Amino acid sequence: MDGQLEDFLNVLGEAERAGGRVLYELTEQAQSLELSELLRKVGHDEGYYAGELMAHVRRLGGTPSNRTGDFVGKVRAVADFRGKLELLNRGQRWVVRKIAERLPAIADPRLHAFLTVMAKGHDANIGAVEEMLAKPAP
Repeated sequence: MDGQLEDFLNVLGEAERAGGRVLYELTEQAQSLELSELLRKVGHDEGYYAGELMAHVRRLGGTPSNRTGDFVGKVRAVADFRGKLELLNRGQRWVVRKIAERLPAIADPRLHAFLTVMAKGHDANIGAVEEMLAKPAP
């Protein structure tokens, strides 16, 4: 496995684990059941993506990282819940941007397909969180 690709996939996996942990914490703080369910779903996606990234690293002969990215601390440092959600979406956009930058060079068809679906999933989750942020507070 190419070392740069392994590093890229591991960084994404670490980011997904961080996102999952953040979403677990935010789900507990949600003020509505609808928002709680949305955050639970987004957190589930993060966990799924992290696991699949590890599986692809293994399949391609690399060593998957089990680290969690530093995003957890960044979100915890934000005082208000809305700010935490906004930072979450910025983190989701970062993942989409990094995938878009790297995708043209991904030769493995299974990995390419997975990353394409992962980016679309992040886009959908960003939109759903933005929709919730646009609603008036209860």
